[in-house]
Amino acid sequence: MNKPWFAAIALICSLCACKKAAFDTALPVKQTQQASPVTVILGQNLPGYTIPHIFEGLSYETALLTESPDYLNENNAVLIQLIKNLGKGVLRIGGNSSDEIEWGGDDAGTDSLKRKLTKADIDRLAAFAKAIKWPVLFGLNLADNNAVKAAAEADYVHTALQNNLYALQFGNEPDVFFMKPRPHNYKYADYQREWDTYYAAVKSTVPGVRFAGPDIDPFNTRWLAEFAKNEAQKVILLDAHYYNYGPASDPSLNINNVLRPNKNMEVFLQGMNKIATAHNLPFRISEANSIWGQGKPGLSNTFASALWALDFMWRIAQNNGQGVNFHGGGIRFVYTPINIDNGLITARPVYYAMLAFKYGAIGGKIIPVQIINRDESDNYNVYACVKPDKSTSLTLINKEIKKDFSFTVQLSNTTSSIKIVRLSAPSVTALNNITFAGSTINADGTFEPAITEQYRTDQKNIVVTVPAGSAAVVVIK
Repeated sequence: MNKPWFAAIALICSLCACKKAAFDTALPVKQTQQASPVTVILGQNLPGYTIPHIFEGLSYETALLTESPDYLNENNAVLIQLIKNLGKGVLRIGGNSSDEIEWGGDDAGTDSLKRKLTKADIDRLAAFAKAIKWPVLFGLNLADNNAVKAAAEADYVHTALQNNLYALQFGNEPDVFFMKPRPHNYKYADYQREWDTYYAAVKSTVPGVRFAGPDIDPFNTRWLAEFAKNEAQKVILLDAHYYNYGPASDPSLNINNVLRPNKNMEVFLQGMNKIATAHNLPFRISEANSIWGQGKPGLSNTFASALWALDFMWRIAQNNGQGVNFHGGGIRFVYTPINIDNGLITARPVYYAMLAFKYGAIGGKIIPVQIINRDESDNYNVYACVKPDKSTSLTLINKEIKKDFSFTVQLSNTTSSIKIVRLSAPSVTALNNITFAGSTINADGTFEPAITEQYRTDQKNIVVTVPAGSAAVVVIK
């Protein structure tokens, strides 16, 4: 492992010039440049939305069950450990291949290029879900429009997974079925008829199973609204996908497409929240990542994607989203949070963002953050929540490439101690040597935080410097 990169660290707690905080630990300070000042006011006594314990999730193609039987497998100790590091979550099985692979039951088929999904595949998934203790959001094949076969598959999935089955859903991004496999004039009304047929068949076969939907393409709130209006009483969750940009083949995409905010994202999330709230349902981003089309090398697998993912999770939470499943799998998925290459399983940048979010957000109640006189050209974000232990957790994300920020944080309550852990890498384009809390993931999948900056104080103001292209999680007690 190369030497971790540490940049400027400053924490000053004061009420007046004559009174200084006493530090538990004196750490070396490496000042890279003059940090730009930012003033932040936290509303510690105004808790809002709660971030669920199952907020984080992973999304995998159904084809992974048939093509890589050793991956989502109870004997894959490294992958299981990596998932356990994240705490509770939701495992989603679906993607494009869920509408390409048919249910075979006991028959795997003879075509090696189009293997059927079998009971043995589902048994392995069930054993894996039991090992990681994550419920499964499972997608059935809607493309073949065979409700009888879907009901048989649902029956076996339900029997195998039992309480680890979170919900079933029909079809992957059905709002783009007009491209294939349906006629070009395929519309929502056609989808609703198919969905209702599937629902009736599955419900009569497996009365106790739960449903989610519509698992649509990004930004299509019109379909989401229609689905909620017609099917809200039949589902426990509304879900949709999100990709920041794409396709991956677009030569114009660059690092700024990962780091800079996509204004459409906030509009989409607000729209989902409005629809879900109107029908008293939760919503989740069931498939997401930085660039659609399996990700772009040099962008989706860099540290920039970790900063994007951390910011994205907070944006979802601020809009009352109940979670996100980052899509991935093997080496062909450039953006995958957890990679497998020639049998070697490793954590990618997005995974480190998930660690940071777990540490700084999971289980907390979001509190308001006010930024004074913000320069709108600056690319940073500040988020905060009150954790169940009454501590305040502050996440500072600096997505600038060359600009450090010095955040002066004004608290509602007097603090007695502060801990800081950092998400960092040699640069935003780094593929490796990414650390959280000064540590990388061990070869066996375990994670042991190495560096936590700790201070004692009795003041209501703190100052934290966050270097360019990095993030910090500050726990205030």
